[in-house]
Amino acid sequence: MQQRMIWAAAAVVVALAGGAWWWTQQGRASDAERAAQSASGASSGSWAGIGGSGEGGAAPVPTATLTAEQVRQRLFTEGTLQGTEPSGDWCVRDGKSLAPCKGLRDRFEYYILGIGQVSIGDIRTLIEDEARRELGEQIARAIMDIFDKYWQLRTYGWKNQFVQSDRSTWMPVFEEQRSVRRQILGQAWADAFFQSDEKYFQDYYAQLESGQPPPPHPGEPVPEMAPGKDPAAVRAERVARYGEDAAQRLEAVDAQWAEWDRRLAAARTEWERIQGLPNLSESQKQDEMARYVETHFQDKDRIRVRALLKLR
Repeated sequence: MQQRMIWAAAAVVVALAGGAWWWTQQGRASDAERAAQSASGASSGSWAGIGGSGEGGAAPVPTATLTAEQVRQRLFTEGTLQGTEPSGDWCVRDGKSLAPCKGLRDRFEYYILGIGQVSIGDIRTLIEDEARRELGEQIARAIMDIFDKYWQLRTYGWKNQFVQSDRSTWMPVFEEQRSVRRQILGQAWADAFFQSDEKYFQDYYAQLESGQPPPPHPGEPVPEMAPGKDPAAVRAERVARYGEDAAQRLEAVDAQWAEWDRRLAAARTEWERIQGLPNLSESQKQDEMARYVETHFQDKDRIRVRALLKLR
């Protein structure tokens, strides 16, 4: 059953792409809270401090008080980052220049997890030192220019306020933040950092506005066919959750599993028949069944059948 669920999830991965990362960051937040956080670019652990220093402003990065080596000691030897490796990417192509990609945002957020153990100014010192060591002075300066803009966005004072119970507030929040991201970061970097999150929120919002049920959490079981279930009801639920294309892919998966179940049942019947033959020894029965498996199954399916029927 676990493998069947994995296959089913794979069948709808396209339908959930762009939302899975966002959902997994939200933990136990409600649907409305998740949507609001997506609209503001929020994710637990990465945008929890959003709010800024007043309308339209941003908090400056404070001056560092530690050296890069001292920050490394605090975070990687004594702190919560010990035993970890930086996530994300420097987004450098051909070793020569930055190219916008979401990996740099992920790299910034990895280091920002150290806030509380060291200041953001100290974190900035560490990022700059690591970029310079790995990539050289020129690229490091370019990376820090993006970081400073990113931190400006991180601490921006938004004009529009989100009210969870009032969906009319959601889109103004989203539109303001989408616009400010491009003003601060530029179109290319804003798209690289936030476009997938923005698209997911837009799809989510449109689905709510249409009266459709909200997209499911990726950990939520995919509606499956089972004895006694109404196929039309299962299909309708899949279409509502994932869309028509994904529902068709799930139907194809159902058909594959139904065919597998049929072939496995036939193998069980044949093994029972062979075991009932009085003129064959146990070894001959095993050999006879092995020939059946070789004839009717291929590759890994043979291994699965042998295991399920407890053949040698």
